Amino acid sequence: MKQAYACRHPPFRKGSTEMAVLILGNDQDEHAQHMRAYLTTQGAEVEFLDSATFPAQMQISHQPARGEGTICLPAGRTLAFADIESVYWRNYSGVSPAELPDAEQAFIAANDARSLFESLLICLPVRWVNGLAGYRWHQTKPAALARVAALGAPVPATIVTNDPQAVLEFVDRHERCIFKPVQGGAHTQRVTREHLTEKNLASLAIAPVTIQEEVPGTDIRVFVAGRRVLACEVRTKALDFRDDPDPEIVAVTLPDDVAGMCQQAAAKLALLWTGIDLRRTPDGRYVFLEANPSPMFLGFERRSGLPLTESLAALLLHASE
Repeated sequence: MKQAYACRHPPFRKGSTEMAVLILGNDQDEHAQHMRAYLTTQGAEVEFLDSATFPAQMQISHQPARGEGTICLPAGRTLAFADIESVYWRNYSGVSPAELPDAEQAFIAANDARSLFESLLICLPVRWVNGLAGYRWHQTKPAALARVAALGAPVPATIVTNDPQAVLEFVDRHERCIFKPVQGGAHTQRVTREHLTEKNLASLAIAPVTIQEEVPGTDIRVFVAGRRVLACEVRTKALDFRDDPDPEIVAVTLPDDVAGMCQQAAAKLALLWTGIDLRRTPDGRYVFLEANPSPMFLGFERRSGLPLTESLAALLLHASE
């Protein structure tokens, strides 16, 4: 279904030359499609930067000492680094090097392709929303949680381990616990005695797990977009609101200190744009759970009325904001 957009900003121009906005991702992603459509209505030239097309269909030239380079996209358009205003990091799943019969040559080719593309992710002199640093913090969630806790933000008691005995000791110290993957990829579940059998705990030899005390209360999703903090309450009976197909989502105003804490956490994790999950406890405390560097937001926007598309676009189109 096509969506109509109200033009809230004047058409984007920088001097007399139209600058390009790149979306790291592809047109199979709903959020990438949505932002391309909206940004186009704002006068921006928008292109997808799909890492899966590199190196077979996309060419990159980089002159490190000069800070210059070009990207030739699969459709044939060539952009100088200086022609790019910003990049919206929607998703990055690596490059697609060629399959070669010689394993050593295949290994070298894959590393070379990855090295050049990821050098672009580091060195491209534009506004990244978000950049590689934010992505790396998301890949190492235990370190990210420690970084936010060091700010003084309330976080749940947490253990990340592959030691069965450490799991048992942690669960014994807390009345109710939840578990989830260390990096992500599955929804939160409540720990039960069935999870703590010797057979299940043996699976920790394959992969570690994150276990946290269960924080009672209400889910709060906070979107930080530069200086803007936009929040909504997610009303659901599900342990993980992503398991509820029809949650009630209502815009709310955060206390100033909580909004400030969210901005500090975003800055500490190198995020201009993020979706932060909090829990508001029955006694009114706000507990930080995690921050996502490329949050899905369309469902929250539709249900809450928060101007999330506009806020994200402002970061990409107006570098001074």
